[in-house]
Amino acid sequence: MSRDIYRGVTLGGDAVELTVSGSVVSSVRGTEKVPGLPRLLPALVDVQHNGALTCAYNNLTEDSEEELRKIASHLRKNCVGRVLATFTTADYPRLCRAAGALKKLLDEDRDANALFPGIFHEGVFISPDAGWRGGHDPAFILRPDWENFERLNALSGGRVKMVNVAPEVDGAMDFIARAVSSGIKVALGHCHPGTEIIRRAAALGATAVTHFANGAAPEIHRFRNPFWGFLDTEELALGLVGDGFHLPPEVVHVALKCKTPEKCFMVSDANIYSGCGPGLYHRIGGLDCVIEENGFIHVAGQEILAGAWFQQNRSVKFLTERCGVDFDTAWKMCSINPAKVAGIDLPLLREGDEATFVVYPEAGEPKLVFRGNL
Repeated sequence: MSRDIYRGVTLGGDAVELTVSGSVVSSVRGTEKVPGLPRLLPALVDVQHNGALTCAYNNLTEDSEEELRKIASHLRKNCVGRVLATFTTADYPRLCRAAGALKKLLDEDRDANALFPGIFHEGVFISPDAGWRGGHDPAFILRPDWENFERLNALSGGRVKMVNVAPEVDGAMDFIARAVSSGIKVALGHCHPGTEIIRRAAALGATAVTHFANGAAPEIHRFRNPFWGFLDTEELALGLVGDGFHLPPEVVHVALKCKTPEKCFMVSDANIYSGCGPGLYHRIGGLDCVIEENGFIHVAGQEILAGAWFQQNRSVKFLTERCGVDFDTAWKMCSINPAKVAGIDLPLLREGDEATFVVYPEAGEPKLVFRGNL
């Protein structure tokens, strides 16, 4: 069994020496805090990740091992150690097939199963209205349907951790209540409910907002829009896309002041073509999109965003460099906070934990130790 030692400073500011035996942190002890020690940090967590490098989770089949490994490698290179494979709007039989395929792939690959602890069912049960549905194809948008959802979740092996719902559509409140009673986290997004509907959804157990201030019409009423209700409903944590295109810094500042950093979490919203070169791309279940030279992805011929090009490490850079957030707080918003919102078990550099963490040197690129391997 391999045995490695890492010395560094944790998020709490403690200098520690970690001993890693195989895939487990076998011991943690204090050590001298000397200049030049790297940071030892929990892995980044992304609870809204649609795919990368031409592969979307919507399109998985039982023969997609190489595609999933390609995504996994890309994520780990960007220090991401926990991901909710996100299902966006598509033909529901296709999503059910993808759920069954993902179960088979993860059951057969322990490393992939650790990286992908669950599914975020983002699409399908969203607003059908233009603008609010974003780049999702309206042909596949359905009213919240518990039986359909329950069948998909069963095919996945019960892996759905979080589901997104537009609470103003028919059947949404009953769906939210049933999801919460089943232990599934409920987020609100791609929707335009009034404040009273938002309050009802939160009272039933909804706890998060999907990519706050995005998935919205470009032009909205100054008061009759969901953003005020989201900000003013204490129970709801705000998901924020940190690629630098989805949100201007002042929106993040307002979110942090209203909610505090503990109630905000970052997501990548990475597109199926994240990591690919500039150009025009076709999406199954979504509208065609364009990747610009600077990484801005939008629906072809429109200003509507179509996911993001960057991974979750971009969110840390956005928060620290453009929003004035200190590094430790930014890292928590990209790691501990999303894990808490989605109910993901995140290794926290404790004795007995899985040996998955980030080594972040003062100079040079950070690297993810994943289950004991660099």
